[in-house]
Amino acid sequence: MEFTCHTTYDQTALTAMARAVRKTIRAERSRIVRYYGWIVLGLLAVALWLSWGTPWRMALSCVVIAALLLVHWKEDAINGYVAKRKALPGTDAADTTFYPDQYLVKTAAAETRWQYDKILALAETREYIVLVMGMNHAMAIEKTALEGGSIPEFCRFLEEKSGHKIQNIGG
Repeated sequence: MEFTCHTTYDQTALTAMARAVRKTIRAERSRIVRYYGWIVLGLLAVALWLSWGTPWRMALSCVVIAALLLVHWKEDAINGYVAKRKALPGTDAADTTFYPDQYLVKTAAAETRWQYDKILALAETREYIVLVMGMNHAMAIEKTALEGGSIPEFCRFLEEKSGHKIQNIGG
């Protein structure tokens, strides 16, 4: 069976890819960083309380707290934005064909053949199936653009070929 898909790497796809990497192979590191982030927010809240009555210190503490909360809330979207800025020209869309022994990714810039054993993790969101291939590398497959079979068939195919179970990461 042969599956094909066209994926446009817009902000939504890049955010899904960043979320997949964070929730799969970078999960432990992400948990530690978030833990320290909450400690810093707690210390800033204490600093805010201690500076009560000093307007400029209170304002500075509030701005830093708001910025940290925003980064915590939009971490994946920020990572997706940075990835878009660093992407090579011609890689904003890809046509992928999945064969029994490999899959072929064609962009305007290049054509690449990948082996299934290079996939480190599989993740699923509402709109995408994400193939995680490194700490900073992933590939999104748009579910609505998948041809050659149904989504459950494709998921079983990927799980069989890669040896990994698909993790539902929400989003």
